[in-house]
Amino acid sequence: MLFAITLPEHAIVHDGIREIQAGFKRRFARANWLMLLLLVPVAILYALPAYQTIYYLLWICVYFVVGTVPFRRAFREMLALKRDNDWFVGEKRVIQSDLRVAQLKNRRSAPVALFAIPAAMSAGLMVWMAQEGSDFIGLGVDAGLVTVLFLLISLGTRRAKARVYSMNSDVNVSLNQARRRAWSYLWLMMAIVENIHVALIYQAAANGSEDGLGVWLTITLAFTAIPLGSILYVHRKVRALEQELLEQDDKIVYTDDDEYWANGFTYHNPNDKSLLVPKRIGIGETINTGTLAGKLIAGGVLGLLAAVVVGVSFMLIRSELTSPTMTLMPDSTVSINYPMYSFDFSLSDIQELSLVDEIPSGTKLNGEATGTQARGHFRLKGLGKTRLYVFKNNPPYIRIKLDKVYIFYNDKDPLRTAELFEELARSVPSSK
Repeated sequence: MLFAITLPEHAIVHDGIREIQAGFKRRFARANWLMLLLLVPVAILYALPAYQTIYYLLWICVYFVVGTVPFRRAFREMLALKRDNDWFVGEKRVIQSDLRVAQLKNRRSAPVALFAIPAAMSAGLMVWMAQEGSDFIGLGVDAGLVTVLFLLISLGTRRAKARVYSMNSDVNVSLNQARRRAWSYLWLMMAIVENIHVALIYQAAANGSEDGLGVWLTITLAFTAIPLGSILYVHRKVRALEQELLEQDDKIVYTDDDEYWANGFTYHNPNDKSLLVPKRIGIGETINTGTLAGKLIAGGVLGLLAAVVVGVSFMLIRSELTSPTMTLMPDSTVSINYPMYSFDFSLSDIQELSLVDEIPSGTKLNGEATGTQARGHFRLKGLGKTRLYVFKNNPPYIRIKLDKVYIFYNDKDPLRTAELFEELARSVPSSK
């Protein structure tokens, strides 16, 4: 297979294939140089982190489009060359089935009931976090959602159509059972690992360690490497087993369905009712957009990605253009106005009032945190629950202690911050 096109062995030495390969290398190099050039504004926008992040998100979207153009063109050229030379392999547009395999394909898969283990872990995390307070309950909910996601993936792979490798039913049964067993236990293991991941994140955030960023990065990198390594291991193990058995089999089934692989990446076959099919490029399976469910999933994923990019961009621009305001009201209340994180409190609720030059390190619970600003709910080391409305690295900061929460506030202009502090101090005679 070359550029996701199945080819007979004698075709590999054809001059036309060499020309397509050379053209792909040239276009791929040009695309990479173009994307590197378009990455330069990320450095130029260093002083404007909000716009830098938005540009980088857009750059990633463009990269996934531009980066696939050389391969897609090579796919089309290779498919045209194959048609011109009648290099068809096996049977065209034939969907094979093996009734015995269809009945036995999931017999050795991980029992669905085992997902009760990660489900119980998620429930325990939610109860644990709820007892400690509502700040981290969202993490527990996330653990539950991840467990449900892996359960749905496992159920989807169980329902996927059995793959026909050979006219020998025993070979088909062995390979399908081994493949489904390996992947089903992988999804179960991933659900358990991600619950452990959430528990460690909670511990790191709640304890507020000195090296919070280092701990966070270590946990994130470790629990990114473990799933990726596990997926790669299972993929290679299954492929090795397939090669081992098929090398000893003389009844292998070859099919030629290149026309159903749009540009080599996506599978679109209305005649095949399978939702999931093995990828031609990469690891795992992809959806069949020829089915209604496949169309809905593909559209939903694209819509979700667009919503994330637009939503994050909106929040970053708002954070850049809108600043919190603190106002002392006539009824002896203090009002801090900022979209989604406004807060009012009475002057009589102030237990301590001070002007400080530093803010303790901590963890964001629910809010906005960029290189220059921090707004929303945080947990700071030595203080606990805290509301931040600050421009970072721009002292002084007004520190206010209430009954169960601290507040840090400053204006972009340090002189204005000092004026606000004096105004509050005059209204709260007992302040320190």
